[in-house]
Amino acid sequence: MTTCIAHRGWSGKAPENTMAAFELALNEPKIYSIELDIHLSKDDVPVVIHDYTIDRTTDGKGFVNDYTAEELSAFDAGQWFSPEFKGQNIPTLEEVIELVKGKKKLLIELKQMGARYPKMEEKVVELIQKHELHDEIVIMSFDHESAKKVKELDGNIEIGITFIGRPTMLEEQLAYTGATHLSLHHGYMTEEFMEQLRQLNVEVGVWTVDDAESIDRIQNIDPTIFITTNHPVLLV
Repeated sequence: MTTCIAHRGWSGKAPENTMAAFELALNEPKIYSIELDIHLSKDDVPVVIHDYTIDRTTDGKGFVNDYTAEELSAFDAGQWFSPEFKGQNIPTLEEVIELVKGKKKLLIELKQMGARYPKMEEKVVELIQKHELHDEIVIMSFDHESAKKVKELDGNIEIGITFIGRPTMLEEQLAYTGATHLSLHHGYMTEEFMEQLRQLNVEVGVWTVDDAESIDRIQNIDPTIFITTNHPVLLV
């Protein structure tokens, strides 16, 4: 059966990257893993939100790192989605770890951009080590230097690299970063490309697949491909 990853939690049913979305995903046994996004607050706390600003998904304005973690927690991150989720906030990564630990794997995407968050990798690795999560997480990033840095800080952490398009020189990139996972937009996946990936001994995932036709296409290419979706109901 295709492995289902809940994108930003069950974000088709609840506001993305909130505890409500993560709890819904936890309650579905057929969801294998929960994906989430990490930024750093002004006081260098890893917080769970996708955008670099809080404008789209909260009632606040400004960049995430304009605020401390405590200040971020005061913004409403649920009412934009539906009035029933009023009061949901921006959780810290540690709060999500405490909720999910021992129940499902976490796919943690670091929203690093060059040196925007100088302490991001160290702070995330500290939490992984504190909670002994090595077997329960994968760290991903579009910033491959960021993923590589995580691996250098703790060689027992599984890391992955993410792509917008279809990458070239993959063997070299995997060797350089130490990645064992690879993720790309589902539109770039083909049977020919998957055949190439099979030779690299790497776990392969695609994002974000939100319609039945696209899910069928990916499953027909290879049922072992991990599928990240906002609507796990299409898979489970």
